[in-house]
Amino acid sequence: MAVNSKQVPWSYRKGSSPLHKLPAGFKLFFLFLLSLAAFFPGPEIISLAVIASTAFILLVFSFIAGIGPMALLRGSSPLFFAILAVFFFQAAEFSPPGINLTGLKESIVFCARIAAAFAAGSLLFSVTTPGEIRKSLSRLETFLHLKKLKPSLSISLMLGFLPRFFEIWEDVNLAWKSRAGKKSLSRLVILVPLVIERLMIKAADTASAMESRGA
Repeated sequence: MAVNSKQVPWSYRKGSSPLHKLPAGFKLFFLFLLSLAAFFPGPEIISLAVIASTAFILLVFSFIAGIGPMALLRGSSPLFFAILAVFFFQAAEFSPPGINLTGLKESIVFCARIAAAFAAGSLLFSVTTPGEIRKSLSRLETFLHLKKLKPSLSISLMLGFLPRFFEIWEDVNLAWKSRAGKKSLSRLVILVPLVIERLMIKAADTASAMESRGA
């Protein structure tokens, strides 16, 4: 079942924006730093300021790329649902019944961190093709004299599976909806193993293809 690439999270979107034209290596490095910044472990006020600054930068970049901020978070709802469920369970107090507000606040802040990192990754793959990333890593590999170890191949394959996950997820999720499936916990329980299975098959096929080419 085919999925429209324009709707798939973390998929490349053709364009001629300044972000599209930037070197892939620079985008990879900068957006990786933004992802790390979202998890800055300093005092609470400083951490919140860093998260807000990161979110603002991503917001501006999303408009520059012609994508829009909401598109950067597409596909993240199952992730946040699982995170909030875990943290809510940890924040719940049973004797006496109630909610630990400190734990609940921590869960909200953690979700904000995850959202920033997710959006940074989504922006990277929206304006950069896997081929561009591979070429950039290959140049760095040559500069560092690491061609025998081929780290660029391993890293590019690993990064390539990130958008592939969302492509498969959208595919199976569309099939779920076409069979009148509802958004519930059972959807995650059923669909996640299917997605993992397809990813494992894809990885095996990729490994076989590389071996046949002597890689």
